Amino acid sequence: MASSKIIDILKPKDYDTNPEKYKKVSIVVVSDTHKNHEKLSIPDGDIFLHCGDFTNRHDWLNLSPDQIPQSVIDFNQWLGKLSHPHKLVICGNHELGFGKLSHEEIQSKYLTNCKYLKDELIQIEDISIYGCPWPFTEHYRTKWPSIPSHIDILMTHVPPQFILDLAYQPKALSSTEPCSMCNNTVHGCYGHWGSASLIKEIRQRIQPRVHCFGHVHDDP
Repeated sequence: MASSKIIDILKPKDYDTNPEKYKKVSIVVVSDTHKNHEKLSIPDGDIFLHCGDFTNRHDWLNLSPDQIPQSVIDFNQWLGKLSHPHKLVICGNHELGFGKLSHEEIQSKYLTNCKYLKDELIQIEDISIYGCPWPFTEHYRTKWPSIPSHIDILMTHVPPQFILDLAYQPKALSSTEPCSMCNNTVHGCYGHWGSASLIKEIRQRIQPRVHCFGHVHDDP
């Protein structure tokens, strides 16, 4: 999916009265393409953001430590075809092998057609963007405190709890209890997969103007 609404969200307070003072920056955001990137019609823009899961988990199975799946190579080649001057990418939980590689190796060898962000802040067109890739559950609390406060755009793979985070889960985990956060809706086989520690950091400290994320793409 892609969005241009982000332009209005970041609009300066005096833009409507003094538009000539500012340069418009269009931002395209996608996530969880899972090797289907070639099927997408990507709008033109100034900044392209991908919030992770551009491969599939099984692509990484049975590979030696020095091997990378073809899906990473294909994705990098596709990035090279995009016209956006700035392309920023973080990894998701399906990019299993990236956890064993250094940031420098990923950037210099495998994702050469973008800026790969791993717990990193970048400034583009006076817009501050911080990318935090997939940290597994036990690492959440060590990652979020490192995110700077009051940035313009935060990129994570995982969603914050209770915000677009309803995901299908095994029947054994289904519930008939009403969800107090969702107007007492009974979700059944769907559960909130978002990070409680992330939403706490966002509300109390980080307070980004825009938060882009993926991971959950079920349709309850």
